[in-house]
Amino acid sequence: MTFNPVSSDPFEHYFYKRAEVADKMALAGHVVDARILATASLDALAEIWLHDFPDIKKKLQSELGGKVPASIRLARFLKQFAVGDARVSKVAVICFAEDWKKHRPQDTDIANRLLNRRISNNPYQLPSSYLDLSRDDLAQECPELNSRSDLYALAEEYEYGAILYSFYRCPLVHVATHSKRTHGFARGENVMYYWSDDDDDSVTIGFGPNLATCWLRNVVSNYVLTCQQFGITPANYIDAGISHEDRFGSLWSRYNRRNVASSRSSGTLN
Repeated sequence: MTFNPVSSDPFEHYFYKRAEVADKMALAGHVVDARILATASLDALAEIWLHDFPDIKKKLQSELGGKVPASIRLARFLKQFAVGDARVSKVAVICFAEDWKKHRPQDTDIANRLLNRRISNNPYQLPSSYLDLSRDDLAQECPELNSRSDLYALAEEYEYGAILYSFYRCPLVHVATHSKRTHGFARGENVMYYWSDDDDDSVTIGFGPNLATCWLRNVVSNYVLTCQQFGITPANYIDAGISHEDRFGSLWSRYNRRNVASSRSSGTLN
């Protein structure tokens, strides 16, 4: 689905503009800055979604047994609003299988079945990203996912949306550098694997610099349309600093409790 880059909706235009700026920065060679802007914007939209639709937030909290992890929040948001883009549902199978093998060596044979199909013995042949699958399709290839509901749930952390949060948004926003699990060779909107610089034959994943901006344009258009259908004004009554207001309140409360205790012990309490 193609969207007009000019929108009369100010909320939609705000995020279109960020996608445009990010694409221009990537074209000029400022890829890190472009990815920071694009991934942070996607993450902000995902958080706005749960603010605007509190019933969905409660449902996810109930399903996940508590606070919704930001990686899963972004994965679910993309699957909900990146209409017609099958990539958002794909699992980075090699990343998932490598971690499965690393953290559960007793399942090495199962993980190797997934890896052997996707990684050639030829060092000049890159691992195959076209064999990444949705969780349901992966469960058809790997029946163990069907018999282990917790493992099936864990695989969602390796969907492209969750990987984008974990290996792009967080490292770039917090420490202004890429994760070791990623590389910078992917172009455009491509997703590709590459060999790690380490000596352990591990594999890195790369998302082209235009993939996040493609998703950003897609999801904001569909999100605004959904809000209009429900009579909701996007991001209405959001206080972006409320968590820190609460934190300051807690700090002052703690200070007051200490002060009262100190005054009592010294006999100076009025």
